[in-house]
Amino acid sequence: MVRPVTGDHGGIAIQVGAVGARAPMPEAAPILSIDEYRWVVFVIRCARAIALLQRIAPGKYLPPPEDRIPRSLLKRLIRELKKLLPKWKWTSSTRAIPRSPAQLGDEFFYAITALRTSRLELWRAGYTDCVAALDDIYSLLYAIGVRARARRHRSKTQQLDQQAP
Repeated sequence: MVRPVTGDHGGIAIQVGAVGARAPMPEAAPILSIDEYRWVVFVIRCARAIALLQRIAPGKYLPPPEDRIPRSLLKRLIRELKKLLPKWKWTSSTRAIPRSPAQLGDEFFYAITALRTSRLELWRAGYTDCVAALDDIYSLLYAIGVRARARRHRSKTQQLDQQAP
């Protein structure tokens, strides 16, 4: 059913319904704190930097191909996180992006982990696709970290075996 809309003398639209005349509801309170918004911006910047590095310098500084983040997942993460940012206001990042690819990966994982602490609020607010993207990227980064740790452990044991007489 279409409700009639009338204007008051100040020019504000007032909806007339079953409960009488009422003004439109104000915007909901932000679901994330300013620190969490800064984490969102930092994660977006890291994701863009990782996508760029994986495209222009694939063999030089980056991990093996099986430990790279799929470009489609990075794009999906960026798209979903951008929905959280208010369009009218620029929010600065929490910190500068590291120059080292290894530090970039570590900071990216740390930022995703910090942002996932607000996943319940995001889910309740209806950002289920964003929660799913954060969960997917977190599980992938965790698996990459486990594989990297196992490779380091294997290389150390191989070095010790070669040094033993």
